[in-house]
Amino acid sequence: MGTSKGQIPPSNGDWSPLKSDITDLVKNIDIGNQEKKQKLTSKVISDFVTAIGGSEGFSSSSRSSKSGGRTTFSSKVGRATASKLGGFFGSVGTGGLQSSFKKLEIDFSNLTIDEIEDKLIEIFSETTNSDDANAANKAMAEVIDELFVGIENIDDLENKILTSLETENILCSFYEKYIFKRFERNLDEYDIQRYGNDTALKIMRDIENYINIRLKTHQCDNKLSDIDFNSNTGEEFVQAVLQEILEQLEVYND
Repeated sequence: MGTSKGQIPPSNGDWSPLKSDITDLVKNIDIGNQEKKQKLTSKVISDFVTAIGGSEGFSSSSRSSKSGGRTTFSSKVGRATASKLGGFFGSVGTGGLQSSFKKLEIDFSNLTIDEIEDKLIEIFSETTNSDDANAANKAMAEVIDELFVGIENIDDLENKILTSLETENILCSFYEKYIFKRFERNLDEYDIQRYGNDTALKIMRDIENYINIRLKTHQCDNKLSDIDFNSNTGEEFVQAVLQEILEQLEVYND
């Protein structure tokens, strides 16, 4: 659980159903009826997406705003980080790892694998102090950490990236983590932590697992090497991927 306080959700409007749903989930967190608990978890996630602006609003927002009792949070840094990751992976797919490192001005000749990992995290990190940046940086770091598992040299890294381009979409992996980090950042200190650390950990684990399971069925097979992430088309692409993922989570399975 985080120790720094995130943005405290409003006490009315689109946040009221979410708070009520969290209370219901807390009351049923230890029940044996997994179907009921999954429905409660689904409702929490659905209402969270609605509360931050809905799939369309949040995925396209570059500035947090409030209008007519409805709050819309910004995903600007999340989308920008997705573009950085997508651009890097796509570049490796078309020109190889050494060429991609050169574009990032990384001299890998005297760096260990661990130092290369740290360098990529540093380059892709956003220095802005915001909930958006906090979530994006944490999600990105997890993606990079997972990428380097089992990697011993540059050839291993290049092969793993090329394989991932054929078998998975790194943007979906990033956005899955990013959405959970946004949830965690906004609600752990205010609405969940007060129920006690053990219950809070169970809630967060259930939320994270549900997001992962729900998105396993989402088709996310776009070829990153075909996208120019520095163009308007690239911006539209990362926004569309985020919106599609949020639409999956916004639907409540009752």
